[in-house]
Formats: sequence, structure tokens, C-alpha cells
Amino acid sequence: MPGFFFSLSAQELNLFSGFFDYQYYQDDTRIEKSEVYFLMQQNKETHFYWMRSRTYSAISNVSIGVSLISLVSLYSDLYYDTNVESLSIVGYLLGLTSSIIFSIKEHNYKKKAILKYNSTFDEPKTTSSVKINGKFDGNGLGVSLTF
Repeated sequence: MPGFFFSLSAQELNLFSGFFDYQYYQDDTRIEKSEVYFLMQQNKETHFYWMRSRTYSAISNVSIGVSLISLVSLYSDLYYDTNVESLSIVGYLLGLTSSIIFSIKEHNYKKKAILKYNSTFDEPKTTSSVKINGKFDGNGLGVSLTF
């Protein structure tokens, strides 16, 4: 299954989509999910994004389960020529839709966590030490310099 590549630069954490789950690489070596979880705990914001991703993953998996149970119920209603219950159809569609939505949200939060983790390796941006501010008050119009 072709996947996508998500990386910022060398020596940082990379994410590949695998067949059943994501694959994580640091430099050129593959690392386990438990190691990624440990790395995400190092920063408060990355840990928040990572835990939000895991929550959405659990909700997505439960939604798939609801969808499958509703599909089996719908199939048994059709097979035994009983009245098709609209609850089965609604459960299937709701489970399928919410599963797709929460899977996308899970993926986005994984990306945010990895981006935030990788941004810790970026060099800090230097700003100019002089700021020019326009000033208008009761005394008139002026310019102030802040060092």
C-alpha cells in the first residue's frame, strides 16, 4: 500500500503510513511506537497532541465496531426477510461516517505532534533588536524607537 512521507529534516522523527499502522523512523532507523510515545512525553505540547491522537484513534475504532455490528444486523434482517430496521441503517452510516472523520482527526494530530517535536531541533529565529513604533497622542504624531 503506497503511503505518504512526512518529514522536516534529517535527524528528526519521520512518519510513514503502513498497511495496518504507522511506521516511525528517527534518522534512518525504524523505532517502535513505545519509543515514539516516550519522545512525545518530553514536551508538554507534543504529549497533548499525541494523547489527543490516541483518543481519536480509540473513538474511530469504536465507530468501526458500531458500523460492523449494524451491518451484521442489517444483513440478518435482509436475510430472514424481516422488516429492515432503520436503526441498523442509521447505525451503519453514523459509525462509518464518524470512523472516517475521527481517523482523519487522528492523523492530523499525529502530524501536529511530530511537527512540534521536530520544531525543537530548529534554530531559533533572531529578531532585530530595534523596533520602530508609530505614536499618536495628545501631543501630536511621533515615532518611537525601542531597543
